[in-house]
Amino acid sequence: MDRGTHTTATALIDAVRERTTAARIAEAAAFVAVGDWAAAHTSDEVVGDPITVQGEWHYERDAEALAGDHFLELGGPGAPVVAEFCIGEVAAARGCSFDAARRLVGDAIELRYRLPRVQARIAAGEVDVWRGRRIAQSTRTLTFEAAGFVDRHVAYVAGKATGPEVDRLVAEAAARFDPETTEAERAEADGGRHLTIELGDVAYADPLSGTLRGTVDIHGTLDLADALDLERTVAHVARQLTDLGCDQDLDVRRSIALGEIARRCDGIATLEYDAASGPAGDETRPVQRARREVVLFVHLDHAAITGALNGFGPGIDACTGTTGIDLARLDTPGAPRGAVTVEQVQAWCAAPDTTVVVKPVIDLNEPDAVNSYTPPDRIADHVKARWPRCVFPYCTRSSRTADLDHCRAYDDNGPRGQTSTSNLFPLCRRHHRMKTHREMTTGNKWTYRPTHPDNGEPPNALIWTSPHGQTYLVDRDGTRSWPPPRPAPDPGPDET
Repeated sequence: MDRGTHTTATALIDAVRERTTAARIAEAAAFVAVGDWAAAHTSDEVVGDPITVQGEWHYERDAEALAGDHFLELGGPGAPVVAEFCIGEVAAARGCSFDAARRLVGDAIELRYRLPRVQARIAAGEVDVWRGRRIAQSTRTLTFEAAGFVDRHVAYVAGKATGPEVDRLVAEAAARFDPETTEAERAEADGGRHLTIELGDVAYADPLSGTLRGTVDIHGTLDLADALDLERTVAHVARQLTDLGCDQDLDVRRSIALGEIARRCDGIATLEYDAASGPAGDETRPVQRARREVVLFVHLDHAAITGALNGFGPGIDACTGTTGIDLARLDTPGAPRGAVTVEQVQAWCAAPDTTVVVKPVIDLNEPDAVNSYTPPDRIADHVKARWPRCVFPYCTRSSRTADLDHCRAYDDNGPRGQTSTSNLFPLCRRHHRMKTHREMTTGNKWTYRPTHPDNGEPPNALIWTSPHGQTYLVDRDGTRSWPPPRPAPDPGPDET
């Protein structure tokens, strides 16, 4: 790429960024205006706790009352009710349907009265409206206190948090502030487990002639740990089938693998495959039964180590001030991350054929380094605990399965201790390739460096520079543009 082309490309990407910022600010202003309009058409009455059906009539529901205006419950508990007819003007002003306007007003009310910190960041143009609305739609069934918990924890990362991350925080809030319901729901879910093989509904290729196709449907609901064990085993056997010459599609190989597991019922088997007849039944010798492994990472904060519990005794949830349920976080590749109860983890660990590995507690404030290129497990675990996600801008992949990249390239003839907790950062395979190899095809590459707090940069963060000079700041909580956009100048008093 010559200098002229590079300059043009830089101008184009600058334009994309500038117009995106302008659109975000304009949309935020329009959303705040919708909230102001809705707030001017509220009643002193508020939504009760718990809420049931969104958009429910708040007052009389008889046929005669339907002739006039009514107040609707559009926000969660503690939010004021909103006059129905005011929504019609919003719909007309925005050129959208009444239902779309009602959802918009409901989200604006939820943010204004129950998520004020997130609302403030939207108004400042720091958070996209769609992100704020996504959060509002997740919290509407929470109690007022639980919604406040979400607001406090998500506001400062609202512009970076993904949908699943918000859902996990909402689930944690529900568990903390309503532990009885959480326990009841878990017990109900356990009782709803099943596995159904539809032998009575065999699929036919031609229902009129009765030609048997020879397949059946199966479906079920499993315990999460059991599902992870099954997925791991099915995937392993499906790969074995490929190694043994099976050229069927992956979905077909997975179905064959499940049958093989059923015939042997000793976990992962060593297979022999005949392309003509399929798996070689009696000639296959099973190997040792597969074992479940549960790896426990213990996270301790300063208060837990020093005993400074800020007035809260053992067993008291510092977030709610009451006796709650103990929670753990699930971070298994291929599984949804989030909070689970400690009792559930205890049940998984107590299951037969389970190996429990407790990782040593790592002090993230204590640096560590080795002279070799490949880091040992203790350094890898340290880096991935410090950086829970791939550190490439806006990537949300877990660091558990990521590569570890040397920020300053490793030099075989360089100083000792180059492989250190301060020089290693997790990158998912795609972004590791992009960072390492892009220069080979374009002459430009992505680069990054740790921030320098002495120069006014935020601590414990990275600054990335794209091939065309765009810069981004990445920290544990996500990504934002860097340097931050300058606020609009104050026009001063109106002299007219």
